[in-house]
Amino acid sequence: MTTKTATLTAIVIASQFSFSLAAPSAPISESAHIIPLPNQMESTPDQVGFSLTNGLAIPDGWLFSKQVTRILSENGIKTRLVPTENEADIQFKQANGINKEWYQLQVSPDKITVSFNAEQGCLYAIQSLVQLIAKDTKGNPALIACNITDQPRFTYRGVMIDSCRHMMSAKDIKKIINILSRYKINTLHWHLTDDQGWRIPVDKYPKLTSIGGLRAQSPVIGDRDKPNGTPYGGFYTKEEIKSVVTYAKERGITIIPEIEVPGHASAAITAYPEFGNSDIPNYAPKVQETWGVHPYTFAPTEKTFAFIADVLDTVCELFPDSPYIHIGGDEAPKDQWKVSPTAQKIMKDNQLRNENELQSYFIRRVEKLVNERGKKIIGWDEIQEGGLSPTATMMVWRGWVKNAAAPALAQGNTIIMTPNSHFYFDYAQGPRPNAPEYETINDDQLTWQRVYAYNPIPLGCTPDKEHLVLGCQANFWAEYIFNLPKWEYMAFPRVFALAEVAWTQKEKKNAACFYQRLLKQFPYLDSQKVNYRHPETGAPAQPNAVIKR
Repeated sequence: MTTKTATLTAIVIASQFSFSLAAPSAPISESAHIIPLPNQMESTPDQVGFSLTNGLAIPDGWLFSKQVTRILSENGIKTRLVPTENEADIQFKQANGINKEWYQLQVSPDKITVSFNAEQGCLYAIQSLVQLIAKDTKGNPALIACNITDQPRFTYRGVMIDSCRHMMSAKDIKKIINILSRYKINTLHWHLTDDQGWRIPVDKYPKLTSIGGLRAQSPVIGDRDKPNGTPYGGFYTKEEIKSVVTYAKERGITIIPEIEVPGHASAAITAYPEFGNSDIPNYAPKVQETWGVHPYTFAPTEKTFAFIADVLDTVCELFPDSPYIHIGGDEAPKDQWKVSPTAQKIMKDNQLRNENELQSYFIRRVEKLVNERGKKIIGWDEIQEGGLSPTATMMVWRGWVKNAAAPALAQGNTIIMTPNSHFYFDYAQGPRPNAPEYETINDDQLTWQRVYAYNPIPLGCTPDKEHLVLGCQANFWAEYIFNLPKWEYMAFPRVFALAEVAWTQKEKKNAACFYQRLLKQFPYLDSQKVNYRHPETGAPAQPNAVIKR
């Protein structure tokens, strides 16, 4: 036999067998520390696991190989692509099922099996997998052996970012998205318009960003009653928005845009005064320089609705995959409508008894525009004042309003729980550095324990209505969140608690167990240079982080 023939024969024979270099690790004493806690998990301590010394072989050309490889690589696992699944360390099995977020993960000393119904479940399995990384008794990296069957308690698991009071760069938002995806948060609610700034470009109305995107000054850090005299402004380009949306989609996160109507509209009305109540005395809109609720609301006129339709066209272009557009609807003072002859005539013409019904009329008109573009509306819980549209989804934020969710549930509307009592992460969470840049909107002790104890099913909700509760969301209003390091300090560790509240069945939750798993997350956050808050001392992880505008 010639040397060439022998070589070819060897290749043919070798191709019939697995090229996987998988081997059992030494015993692993560490327990699995996954957040959010899987709903079914079997794992025995002090057993051998799957060694990562040689990395992981991934089948090349498989449907989700790119996403899987990215997640593994980002978590320090060496990967290599192999031609066939037989040569791979991970076996993927697509199963028919109801829940697109369901997955099974089996890790043995010589094989990893991932079963799933849809892409989301596959990505979640891999996110759980990377949280199984541990050191064996020889100090080598390995995966803890376990069997997991998992799916979320709620379909909506969200975080809201406010870019109106203070903006973060697209790069910084992508960093947030990457971390949120690790903990199976699947929705980012992006607050893009408010009294203090308009952050989304609309070609037909360039002054929305050139005028509405700029305020003359802001309160001084640490002295909210003193202006700093420094202009503040900016907006995201269409290219930046599209890149953030694409980045999120690749990580299993849907971005829901919010365009505020009819209140919180000072910035838009300053840019285009004709869309406000220009027939009232002392009409002088400006982009607001202070925080709080301000009086300028959109006029309920046909030209205003035409303007909103144009804005929605741009929003739909930039956020094509979001099933929703959040239209705000909160904190809309009625004072201007009460003294506006135009608004009063519209009320009379439409047989509306009061300004609350006028707001409901306004919301229904906007909802029709949203529906015509193939999307549904979400609004804050004030949208039920004056009558709630039967097809709207309502975010319940006013924690002090007893049974705020009850009318919507009774009518059959879907709701998302985001009460300020538990999910306003701009609130203080305990001791913090004695420095002006660490100020918060108030000193409520909204600790991770308080977040973790929350049950998103509101009191009084009967079992037959529980399916209407889509999930829950944490809100980061940015009056006192100036940039990414401050956002991180306010977010972590509370986002971990939110993730488990939204994912794990309530009977599986245990605060003491959660705390032990929480402590295991800090090395990952350190590796990402996250300025998290230490849960005991309140100290920032990066004490030299620059927190300023």
